[in-house]
Amino acid sequence: MYTPMKPESLSLSGDAEAIHRELRTEYLGQLVAPMDDMWISFADGAAAHALSVADELGGCCSVDAEGQLLRFYVQPRFAQHSVALLSLALEELEIRHMMVATLDPNALSTALDLARKVESHTLLYASVTEPEGPGLDNLVLAELGDHQRIVDFQAQAVGMPLAFLEPYARERLELQELVLHERDGQLLCVGELRRDQQQAGVAQLGLIVHAQERGKGIGTRMFSSLVTRSREQGLVPYCSTELTNQGARRAIERAGFRAQHRMLRVEFAAGAVG
Repeated sequence: MYTPMKPESLSLSGDAEAIHRELRTEYLGQLVAPMDDMWISFADGAAAHALSVADELGGCCSVDAEGQLLRFYVQPRFAQHSVALLSLALEELEIRHMMVATLDPNALSTALDLARKVESHTLLYASVTEPEGPGLDNLVLAELGDHQRIVDFQAQAVGMPLAFLEPYARERLELQELVLHERDGQLLCVGELRRDQQQAGVAQLGLIVHAQERGKGIGTRMFSSLVTRSREQGLVPYCSTELTNQGARRAIERAGFRAQHRMLRVEFAAGAVG
């Protein structure tokens, strides 16, 4: 018969970036499908904490600047302590919300044990059928000289801060992961084919369409082209979008993708832990 671990045998410590990196590969390996690499980067960039059981490393978690729990990983041999460890993290770090994927069974089931409210936030897609139509014929590989106009295009289209967009676009350009669709010198769509550096054989796809060109099928055709390019490189394509982005969902689904998993936002009740 299992005897619950006494609270004093569980502990949490901060400044654990090295431990977070050490456990990342193990964490990714226990997922039931590849994780969106943007969510991986969000969790990697958040404040890292180590979870201990009887003075042994039991797992890790990370919390962003808004106080959301972005990763919660417990090593399999300590899985029976998952609820107690999550309760400890919620209480000590004053966490009220958690982002968790349906492809992360232990974290999801643990979060549901303590949840007050659960909402779908992001759809995680896998390519499962052939696209409904052809791709784009006149795509060009973006070069470093395209950096400024790509940043300007992205800033106008999505409104993200330049402090993020400028280094992000430069990294994508250096890795030759951006393709452009233009007409008469005007940039209409930027597509991304990111070769996942942490999940072998995976391509993460994304795109931005000029506001005046949305609803004309360019997004679907760009996704179709990116799927073809992924397969030519021996990569399996994945992508994601927020649940509320109806236009992106239509383009993705017409390109042969299906939402097989979700990122969920879990809310915990005040005083429900401990």
